[in-house]
Amino acid sequence: MKLEKSWKRDVNCVIQKPMYKRTARLFFVAIVCICGFACAQDAPEKEVKEVASRILPDMIEAGLAAGQSFIKIPPGRYYVAPKNGTHLRLENIEGVTIDATGVEMLCSETTRAILIEDCKDLVIIGLTIDYDPLPFTQGTIVGISADRKSHTIRIMEGFPAAESAMVFKHMIFTPEGDLRFGHYYAMELEVLADNHLKISGLHPGKDGGEQIGDQVVISSESLKGRFDPHAVHTYNSVRIRLEDVTLYASPCFGFFGEHSSETVYVNCKVDRRAGRLLSLNADAFHSKFAEVGPRIDNCFAMWMGDDGVNICGAYHLVISSEGTKLRVLAKRIMDIEVGDPVQLLTVDGHALPPATVVAINEVGKKTAADRKEIAPLPLLSNVVSLLKVAYEIELDREVELAAGSVIGSLNRMGNGFAVVDSTFGNIRSRGILVKASDGVISGNTVVNCALQGIKLGPEYIWLESGFTRRLRVVGNTIIDSKAESILVDSFGPFPIHQDIDILDNEIRSNSYPLIRIRGLDGGTLEGNYIQNSDGQRAPRSALDIQHSKNIHL
Repeated sequence: MKLEKSWKRDVNCVIQKPMYKRTARLFFVAIVCICGFACAQDAPEKEVKEVASRILPDMIEAGLAAGQSFIKIPPGRYYVAPKNGTHLRLENIEGVTIDATGVEMLCSETTRAILIEDCKDLVIIGLTIDYDPLPFTQGTIVGISADRKSHTIRIMEGFPAAESAMVFKHMIFTPEGDLRFGHYYAMELEVLADNHLKISGLHPGKDGGEQIGDQVVISSESLKGRFDPHAVHTYNSVRIRLEDVTLYASPCFGFFGEHSSETVYVNCKVDRRAGRLLSLNADAFHSKFAEVGPRIDNCFAMWMGDDGVNICGAYHLVISSEGTKLRVLAKRIMDIEVGDPVQLLTVDGHALPPATVVAINEVGKKTAADRKEIAPLPLLSNVVSLLKVAYEIELDREVELAAGSVIGSLNRMGNGFAVVDSTFGNIRSRGILVKASDGVISGNTVVNCALQGIKLGPEYIWLESGFTRRLRVVGNTIIDSKAESILVDSFGPFPIHQDIDILDNEIRSNSYPLIRIRGLDGGTLEGNYIQNSDGQRAPRSALDIQHSKNIHL
């Protein structure tokens, strides 16, 4: 399939009785909700926006209390007030379908839209989610300092005021709305007169090529109470299905699955609305700690502030080993359980054979000696700050692991995932990033990513696991990635991945090598049509294979 440059900007090409565990409400709540909705629909848009309510959550709550396994929400626009940091909370629900076709849920604060927790076989259809105020503001560069480390921004009319801006992300777009540069994080903010903003302390020695007249996006915050990130957060749930769900904004991730398995996204969409530069502040689809990874099928995600897809688990940091016992600092929380098979990587990137956990015990907080071992490691500072609690982990065999080695559960990496027939692009990071096994990436279109189109491999700096085995990357189209179009990566000179087939993909880019493989043992690389951005066949040098073996070309 041949794609032209216009893709860069115009890709917009069972009823069961539920197990509802909370106390049932009186049925008249449903009548109150429906009447309240009707009143809201009759009011002018301005009045609806001025008074956020709980009509939408209460309507769903009433349907659940009445024992309904199919809940149909009347179409319309609902301006929702959050409760305890979440606009809509769905907990302890099994076997329920919520049909929200034609429904727009407008979140009134920049905190979580939906939390799905401890649910099973829950289906949500047709819902659209947006925010007002938005979780970012937009402006125009009207001044750049001589050292190019400071910008003066005039905030555009209709976007959150300069006072709402926060230190999170500062992304640069051309006047035409194309991403120019998206890597400014560390900064200082100063609110100036007339809704202007000064952004200073930008990366020394780093220049995104910004110009006077460029447009920018800066994360912003509008809260009255508690903050919880992400738009749709699925936690500790099984077989959640989101179908035809659309996101136009999020304070962080769009669709975030955490400790949830067999999540299915079908025909879901992430996009920016007219007049906006950005859709979400971070990843479109992010899966973490899934026993069985997500299926992302015929979805569309554009203009995010980070990856299109990230499927991963966590590595925990080994401080020392003695025989069968390891001293380990957990990354945030310890997700490894007794009986888990674990992936083990030495500090220099060598993979040890898997072992099985026979015991885990918390043994205290991080010590001064631990900090000394951590100091020379190439970890991000915010990741180091998460390493607070120490554990002793006992394995079923002796291992030798020096400080800086890592351990991760093979049961919670998102294995068994599928990303198929979907479109991702126009983003400051990777299109599809996978750190899991036994999966497929097939039939996708990935366009105009500032980094890799498709990347496979663990990331030490984030302590995100793991390395990949038994994976097929087949029939994808990858256009104009600014780094490798396909990258299989390791963080040491050893083959850690196994049996990856990269077949029949079409690649068009000037960022060589177009396919880079580092650390693969076994697999097939054939049938790929690789070209430069002008459509001319790329030379053999467009492939780079290192620290690998047993690859059929």
